[in-house]
Amino acid sequence: MYRVIELGHVISVPFAGEILRHLGFEVIKVEPLLGDPSRADDVLGDSMFIFNNRGKRSISIDLKKDKGREVFLKLIENSHVLIENLSPYAMDRLGLSDDVIFSTNPSLIYCSVKGYPKGKYENLPAFGTVIEAESGIMDANGKARLPASITDMNASTYCVITILWALLMKKPGHYRVDIIQTNTVWLGYYFIAFQKYGKLFEGGKDELPFWAPYELFKSSEGKEFYLAVNDNIKFTKLCKALGLDDLLVDGRFKTNADRVTNRKILHEKLQQKFSSMKLEEIINILRYNDIPIGKLNNVKDLVSNELVEWDIFGNVKIPSLPLPGSLNNQDVPDLGEDTLNILKELEYSENEIEDMIKENIIMPNRGEKKA
Repeated sequence: MYRVIELGHVISVPFAGEILRHLGFEVIKVEPLLGDPSRADDVLGDSMFIFNNRGKRSISIDLKKDKGREVFLKLIENSHVLIENLSPYAMDRLGLSDDVIFSTNPSLIYCSVKGYPKGKYENLPAFGTVIEAESGIMDANGKARLPASITDMNASTYCVITILWALLMKKPGHYRVDIIQTNTVWLGYYFIAFQKYGKLFEGGKDELPFWAPYELFKSSEGKEFYLAVNDNIKFTKLCKALGLDDLLVDGRFKTNADRVTNRKILHEKLQQKFSSMKLEEIINILRYNDIPIGKLNNVKDLVSNELVEWDIFGNVKIPSLPLPGSLNNQDVPDLGEDTLNILKELEYSENEIEDMIKENIIMPNRGEKKA
């Protein structure tokens, strides 16, 4: 089994560690003596920590002390992967430079997640929402932040891809994922459209700016649904299914470009029809005719239905990661829960462990791994 050392906090690296754990890697979470700050939040409680840390082991070490660094390097020596998202140059300040890390384990695959590339901006604080603003994502989204921590989790995914590639290609080394870069990739074809055609797309609406009708509508009960028509074939099917053949001979809606230009008029005509129909009728007719349509669900709706697959954590449902493996019924570790066991695995004696506890280098045992 591959062993991953996770020196991370909050989202970007912990979620990368969670993906790797889901894939069957052993993940040892190295925490400071006070623990990952996401363990307790006065609004979220432990929601964030649970999502990102199921199935991991936890060891709590003070890396600012020589003995703590010694323990960390012994872990590195016996591991395959290191992931971290500390502030820029924090590893160097801790005495854990690349030279030290790779002299300990030359075959290590090491991936860091940072906010900005090396250079002029590298020391800026890497807060996901700030990066959304700077990367163009927030403007493209109508000046609204993305929900949850999508920006950080996107970087986590690139971190995992990098690690899997390095393992597959047998290429040890220190790799880096910059969050602002992973954000701008989302806007890839927007950048091309601007440079080649001078087109900029307004955000902040439910409608897709370059296809129509591709937006929200309401049924007679006032329930919202999303209709997605991206070509003339689907538009023809839509009009025939709804008995709106007159729209097919209206020059304002002849091509997709025409429909985008005249979106507001088209929306009104379609909405007039939908206002006379119940949601289930609309969905049944359009799905029968292979026209993409979906109900507008919220978090409460999703938790209550079987549209997606779930893992169970106590009495809580958590969306399953769409990957091989499972985190179903996996617990989260208490802070430092595995510290004593891991130190014994590293062949520290009982006396050495007791000394480290007395010197406040490690977190005292707060319960061995639960049976």
